[in-house]
Amino acid sequence: GSLGGRGGSDSSIPQDWEQRQDEDTLLIERILLLVRNVLHVPPDPTEEQGVDGDASVHDRVLWALHISGMDDLLKFLASAQVEQQWALHVLEIISLMFRDQVSE
Repeated sequence: GSLGGRGGSDSSIPQDWEQRQDEDTLLIERILLLVRNVLHVPPDPTEEQGVDGDASVHDRVLWALHISGMDDLLKFLASAQVEQQWALHVLEIISLMFRDQVSE
């Protein structure tokens, strides 16, 4: 359904800008801020002392975002011309997603 939970059609998430309600825009912003804030939490060394190969809390959050389809939504928001207002939020989220990666 739509992000706002209104409407009878079960169309995919992207809506035309003119059809989007102010509530929907606010909801999208709140969700993006929530994701950003969750990814922004620093790692806790005592929590991360698992067996080598265990996924960190950050990695598990990234996997949950992937399973939920949030990564696809972020790609859509980053690439859609009409969704440019979310560019900074998306950039912050992507930056935080790659925060702990080590270049080889």
